[in-house]
Amino acid sequence: MIKKIVTIAILIFQFLGQSWAQQNIKEAAFLHLSASDLIVGETLYFSAFVSSHTTGRLSDLSNLLYVELMDAKGNAVHQTKIELDRGRGSGSIFLSSDLETNLYQIVAYTRWMKNFDSYYSQKIVIVNPYKIYEPLVVDEEKRKVSVSFYPEGGTVLSDIENSVLVYVRDQHNQGLNPKARILSANGEKVLDVNLDQYGLGMINFTPVEGEQYRLALEYQSSFDFYDLPVACAVCSHLDLTKILDNYRVKIYSSPDWETKTGRLEIWSVTGKVKEITTTLNTEQLITGSELPTGRITVLLYVDGLLVNERSFLHGRTQNIAISSVSQYGTREEVSQSYPLPVGTRLSVSVKKTYGNQLPEDITHHQIIPDVFKEIRFSSLDVDLIDRLLIAELGMVDTSEVDSVRYLPEYRSGIVQGRIVSETKNVSSKVNVALSFRGADYEIDATTVRPNGEFFLKYDPDFANDKGVVRVLNDPNNDYKVEIYPEYYEKYEPMTGFSLALDSTRLVQITERAIANQIENAYFEIRDSKKTTREFPEIDEVVTYTLADYTRFPTMRDTFIELIFEVGVSKNENKYAFNMRTMDIDYNDKNKVETMVLLDGAFSTAEDILKLSPYLVERIDVMNKRYFMGSVMFDGVIAVHTTDNNGGDTEPLGDKVNLVPVQSPVLDLKIDSVGRKPLFNDLLYWQSDITLKQPVLDLSFYTSDLTGHYELRIEGVTPEGEPISRSSYFVVK
Repeated sequence: MIKKIVTIAILIFQFLGQSWAQQNIKEAAFLHLSASDLIVGETLYFSAFVSSHTTGRLSDLSNLLYVELMDAKGNAVHQTKIELDRGRGSGSIFLSSDLETNLYQIVAYTRWMKNFDSYYSQKIVIVNPYKIYEPLVVDEEKRKVSVSFYPEGGTVLSDIENSVLVYVRDQHNQGLNPKARILSANGEKVLDVNLDQYGLGMINFTPVEGEQYRLALEYQSSFDFYDLPVACAVCSHLDLTKILDNYRVKIYSSPDWETKTGRLEIWSVTGKVKEITTTLNTEQLITGSELPTGRITVLLYVDGLLVNERSFLHGRTQNIAISSVSQYGTREEVSQSYPLPVGTRLSVSVKKTYGNQLPEDITHHQIIPDVFKEIRFSSLDVDLIDRLLIAELGMVDTSEVDSVRYLPEYRSGIVQGRIVSETKNVSSKVNVALSFRGADYEIDATTVRPNGEFFLKYDPDFANDKGVVRVLNDPNNDYKVEIYPEYYEKYEPMTGFSLALDSTRLVQITERAIANQIENAYFEIRDSKKTTREFPEIDEVVTYTLADYTRFPTMRDTFIELIFEVGVSKNENKYAFNMRTMDIDYNDKNKVETMVLLDGAFSTAEDILKLSPYLVERIDVMNKRYFMGSVMFDGVIAVHTTDNNGGDTEPLGDKVNLVPVQSPVLDLKIDSVGRKPLFNDLLYWQSDITLKQPVLDLSFYTSDLTGHYELRIEGVTPEGEPISRSSYFVVK
């Protein structure tokens, strides 16, 4: 039965690796953070959403999410893992006092996402008030300015009005808005350009073919000039306009293309919606009723080549809502209700704001193009979203992935690696096994692939940091094991704004540090029960509990005098166990090793026999062939010590550097005021709520801290629609 179950699991993995790769199903991660502006000594809580990149619906493809806290140089300062339940999970990171004041980045991804070099990232600020911080002062004369132009549809065409989005920012991705104007080739002003607080502006002009226009940025003592894209001589152009609930797509082309026809494709995130054969100087009307909600992309192909692309958002802006400011007193109960779709899975945070936070909501994350992700928009309206999506190019991926390297961790974790040898050819007849030292007996074995790669499964609830992988039936150590790392090995250094700690900010930090110390003094640690399990039941196992017998002076004597199923031999000063295996055919020439376990991990006769018998609780023996998937063992010997720690021995095999999976985060809430000091600036945190009625009712108390607070709701509807709600209130 055991063999049959493991074989089925292997087949499932093979099927998933092939079918999901062919369908090009990708996952996307998002983290709702309890705060994005923190000081050391505080705890950062996060609620995870892992959804299908295609449909937006929560994904049940992956069972684990990898989360890292990175410093500005791209080095991991903290790594953790959380379990996912149908795309949802939660965790926390305690910010230790050895962290420096700086900008950090929290990243999250599944193992499946690594096939596409994909991960979620969000910047946060961490301040250490106990260490000296030297802020980076950027002189305007040393400021490095970057300017990007995004023509609507991807091209600029002469003799018609073109719309071009311009984005002006410094080396820290902070938007700049100096005076700006467009100049012709001879230096004459064509028009002024208004740049907003984010460094964004729209250029609407009618270019002359072949003329080079320039953007002039005026500073206090200098000008900078940047070339605009030149109008193409042979090309086409797309212009999109919303008319009520419909969309008009105008197609223009240069004279050389007037007689050509093209193919207009309408795509949503779930696939192609419509295809139209069209001339290149016309307009097409797309009715809103035939479009699904979400991001829509219009593609124009000419002669089989993609020449123009334009994205827009259809019917989603109602999921972005910011409500007005209310006012409450300290230690006062707050009750609020929000109408939301039934079945929505969401998380809620209520946190004091200090004016330096960098929050990102799930709706912004799914809508805004990557190039603008670091902009913290105070609000998003339909017009702004439409302008931003002009820069959204290459979002429709019609290609297929031929193969994948990383299988999804579907209902289990995976240890992946390969075996190599300098003396032998690696073949699919080599077996490897995974085990963990401890009381939970998490073991797996498999046969390597022809290229030497292997995939070993483990249950995250029972794995620990004492895992090893070893090659079976390799007495001469001909093979070496290379284990692939769990996490990405390298990240690019971050670019972002420098921290400026003015006097107001320093006062805030001092007050927060004091409040945090008081709150930590009253913090109560709640025990989280870890699941445990006994040695798996195997038919015909004989158990020898040593307390039931006379204790022999050595473990060698114990085996010789008590355990008749196992013989003990010695060769060249090395001990070995010889299983007296039953029911083996005379012609059975299979040379396989006995599974020898010490407290759940593979061990040797040498290590077991040097133990004191007084440390051993019991010995389990099965003297029949035992199958784990396709891997066969010549019986089982499992020795259990009273402390489940293997004594002073080490597990047999190459160490697996698994980061433990943390327990789900408990929800945080001030239920009543009581008498103890309340210096919480995080008033409410609930990481996973599933709505069973069309309204979310919230109730909590304020603390002793006055100031401005933000209530944030992030969620995903059953249809895959992102939900973001924010409301603000003042505590006086």
